[in-house]
Amino acid sequence: MTPFSSLHMKKIILTLGIAILLSALGLRAYFAFVPPPEPTLHEALSDIVPSELSGWKIKDMDMAESPESSARITDFLNFDDAIFRVFEKGDTFVGLYIAYWTPGKASYRWAGAHTPDTCWVQNGWTCTDREYSIPFQHGEAQFQPAEYGVYEKSGSAQNVYFWHLVGGTAFGYKQQDGHNIFAALIDIKHHGLDLRQEQFFVRLSSNKSLEQLKKTPGFDQILDSLSAIGLAGVTATGAL
Repeated sequence: MTPFSSLHMKKIILTLGIAILLSALGLRAYFAFVPPPEPTLHEALSDIVPSELSGWKIKDMDMAESPESSARITDFLNFDDAIFRVFEKGDTFVGLYIAYWTPGKASYRWAGAHTPDTCWVQNGWTCTDREYSIPFQHGEAQFQPAEYGVYEKSGSAQNVYFWHLVGGTAFGYKQQDGHNIFAALIDIKHHGLDLRQEQFFVRLSSNKSLEQLKKTPGFDQILDSLSAIGLAGVTATGAL
């Protein structure tokens, strides 16, 4: 490398360094003077999700098989509120898990990464069917597009619908080109520089099909609680 080219390279590196520094300072100033959005959740999830339904047995479950594991998961995910409530009626099982993060509490990738495709599969479940951003109707309300999968373990199968809401909008999971190293830039493209929206992660699982559940008295009240946290709404955006 000639002295001229070496000097030229140093100037380029110095210019890039200054640009990055100024950008960082600008973002820091922006976040200092522009507050994050106000949260929309103003009551406990345990008060929103039905705790009594005629003909159903309802109980709250730990996030894991032991209190110690549940405590580790809570610390790991760092959510502000969460609930895992199980509903049983005859041979029908419905599990509803909701986690909530206030604006700016967690990165979008972090909050939305712990899906059945990762957590369930790592715990011995096999995914036998998977669909992305599918329509989900509840009465007259069009829910935001759902992620759907069938997961099997020890001879039993669960139909699972799940959503990751970012600022009230469902975030799609379909990979177009495999793992993207520019994930952070994609988030900025879809959500802007201020990545401080509130987030919900919702998982609805059952040993019955959705069509069977909709014919079961009381299930509509479970879906009503999902409407209350903002699932009835707009189209999915982005790709994890």
